[in-house]
Amino acid sequence: MKRAVRGLGWMAGLMLLIGWWAGMDTWEALAFQRIPVYRNASGAFLLGLILFQWGLSLGRAVFQKTGSRWGRWVNWHVRISLILPWALLAHSVSLGWGLLALLPLSLLAGSHFGTLLDGPRSLQRFLAYHVGFSVLTLALALVHLYSVVMYR
Repeated sequence: MKRAVRGLGWMAGLMLLIGWWAGMDTWEALAFQRIPVYRNASGAFLLGLILFQWGLSLGRAVFQKTGSRWGRWVNWHVRISLILPWALLAHSVSLGWGLLALLPLSLLAGSHFGTLLDGPRSLQRFLAYHVGFSVLTLALALVHLYSVVMYR
């Protein structure tokens, strides 16, 4: 399943770059992405998926130490990663500038490094990147939410 997540992430990144280069966000066929209600709903869904991922990660860290049977929820972390690239493209088919370019790229980079975690050696090598990009994604998503709410 991790190979599928990695492939979808690269495909979504390529689609974002093509969408930015081709100006797809201005195409009439994608005009629905400019409707404020749609943007708010798709953004809330995307942020919800990010927060759910963090909830699974934090829950695993807490409950794994208490001996709980948390292992069955680990696969949900990967399953949500399959949905994230599609939710990202549904929210916006084009990279923005500055924060709006860094946010989706950090999300996709964190997902990519997460797919490389497959054993103690790879955990030691790639976990810091996965967590670092995940923290950056959450921080940028919250800044984006704040700026959307405050300046609209």
